[in-house]
Amino acid sequence: MAFQPIKRQRGFTLLELIVVIIVISILGLFAIDRIWALRIAAEQAAVSQIVGSIRSALGLEVARLALAGDISAVAKLDKTNPVPLLAQAPNNYLGEKDNDHGMTETGAWYYDKQLQMLVYNVIYSENLVSPLSGVPRIRYQLKLVFNDQNKNNRFDIHHDSIGGLDLFPVESFKWNSTAKINYE
Repeated sequence: MAFQPIKRQRGFTLLELIVVIIVISILGLFAIDRIWALRIAAEQAAVSQIVGSIRSALGLEVARLALAGDISAVAKLDKTNPVPLLAQAPNNYLGEKDNDHGMTETGAWYYDKQLQMLVYNVIYSENLVSPLSGVPRIRYQLKLVFNDQNKNNRFDIHHDSIGGLDLFPVESFKWNSTAKINYE
């Protein structure tokens, strides 16, 4: 049997290892940046979905009252909590609160009974542009839509016709991110 030389296995050189670590680090930074943008877009989509669901429920309630011949009852829903009109409240709905002081839980909805507003506390607050100070939040109010025949800026049951209900943002706001959606 002839003597065979032992083959040395060649591993990574230090330079190759450093290049691989740098490439992986750069790819990781891009991935983290993209994931962060997706989290913000997911919050925007969740808020839009809940507002859309409430608006759909409002339309159904107006239609139900109209079919029942009680269209005047629509006016009684002005500035009330719209969440009970949903088939199921959102999982992050905290209920009705007497005021918004101390309501700091992010990603949560609640109805402020004192202000008569539906409030959402934003998770990624650095991406919300809003005139409100304090806890970054978006506030909505249920408003009666009517044809103001006598131009007095209030609903008069004997003069004005009801157009329905809608959920309006109380203050203008916008999301400051790559997927810009303007809610003004």
